[in-house]
Amino acid sequence: MTVELGLRLAVVACATYAAIVYGAYLLLMLSGLYENARRRREHAAVDYDTLASSRFAPGVSVIIPAFNEATTIVASVRSALAIDYPTFEVIVVNDGSTDRTVAELSVSYDLVPIDRAARTEPVSEPIEAYYQSPSDPRLVVVDKANGGKADALNAALRVARHPYVCGVDADTILAGDALLKATRVCIADPQRVIGVTSYVDVAADPERLLDEAPGRRRVNARPLLVAFQSLDFLRVFFGNRLGSSRNRFMMCATGAFQLWRRDVVVEHGGWSRDFTCEDIELTFRLHESFRRRKLPYRIVCLPDRVAATEGPDTVERLVAQRERWHRVTLETWSRYRRMCLNPRYGRVGMLGMPLYLVTEVMAPIFELLALAVLTIGLAQGVVAWDVLLWTSAAIAATNATLNAAALLADDRQSRSYHPGSLLLLSLLAPIEFLVYRPLMSWARIVGTLRYLAGDDSWHKFDRNERAAIA
Repeated sequence: MTVELGLRLAVVACATYAAIVYGAYLLLMLSGLYENARRRREHAAVDYDTLASSRFAPGVSVIIPAFNEATTIVASVRSALAIDYPTFEVIVVNDGSTDRTVAELSVSYDLVPIDRAARTEPVSEPIEAYYQSPSDPRLVVVDKANGGKADALNAALRVARHPYVCGVDADTILAGDALLKATRVCIADPQRVIGVTSYVDVAADPERLLDEAPGRRRVNARPLLVAFQSLDFLRVFFGNRLGSSRNRFMMCATGAFQLWRRDVVVEHGGWSRDFTCEDIELTFRLHESFRRRKLPYRIVCLPDRVAATEGPDTVERLVAQRERWHRVTLETWSRYRRMCLNPRYGRVGMLGMPLYLVTEVMAPIFELLALAVLTIGLAQGVVAWDVLLWTSAAIAATNATLNAAALLADDRQSRSYHPGSLLLLSLLAPIEFLVYRPLMSWARIVGTLRYLAGDDSWHKFDRNERAAIA
């Protein structure tokens, strides 16, 4: 086989792969747009004022695991306590922090030691103390030995008093109506709906949103890296996750906002400590369990903006975050690979698992192959520049179409963007392929290499620097 023939075959393989991936994304986006329109009509029919004061709304325990989160924890708790919902509690789990996480909470909420009954399951690292705020008894702080995020969530599960638990990251700022929006589908179908997630926005400094006057949200051009992440989150939620939710194979309830029926999580042993991240694994595990036992259930993704989370403002932090996300995708898919193309698991096995295999697991292979083809082709002087340019333009145009569709869907859903923000994101959509996508490819490659090396560490990075709020 000549080098040129090998290159041609590799080009065909890469082109076929790209066609399959983008074809799947376009179909998911169409399904997601339909689901967004349906949920928007449903949203308009709900009387949220009545729901906000109803004693029949199910109680929710909001869980915030925290390890060395002194920078963000007070703002996160402040947003959680400000939620407009009839019955809820906020449980902060200090997972063996070595900074001022507990001290910051104590200063802000005058914490005092209390006794609190705890269940024996699920198992967690030893709980050393409980604290409560006299000024707002809904706030409970669990102080425990370090065991990781999943272990911290399990510790909160042991003391949670309400039938639903909502896991929230310590850098996440909740919208005031987050629980009203999320629980409406649980109230409508409490037997089948076991989990809910919804659209989480991204910002460099999300706690600043607490102090902004109500109005249409602006997306800052600086750092530009976070604006690209906004587009990324929009496309993932309004395309992939909303579309897969519509077709009942939504495979990841994001860790920044994951609402679950507590009895279901406890029955399945809580969140697993055996994986790099906990959110996607629990979603896969519940799909596997309910499908295998042929029990009716739903895990739902909604288009409502329920929170804002921190987006890394440097390339180093972004790659560190995304390579970890890719590692847990590989870990989880490998653990549950028996579901792939297995009719026993319905749409999850026949659609969800193959989609993850093609779009996530196999992505680094073809990205490296494409890079190798281009490098060798340049060295051999056999690059067809017209084909390369037209192919790149087609991929960029498809990316821009997916981004624009997600942006418009979100704007129709929330009407929260300032016109300048819409213009900025629209201008970024066509160039995302050239500027942002290579970073994601590199992160996937790093994540794959670390997965193959057996690296399951968190690689926690520092939070973004905060500007003073006037």
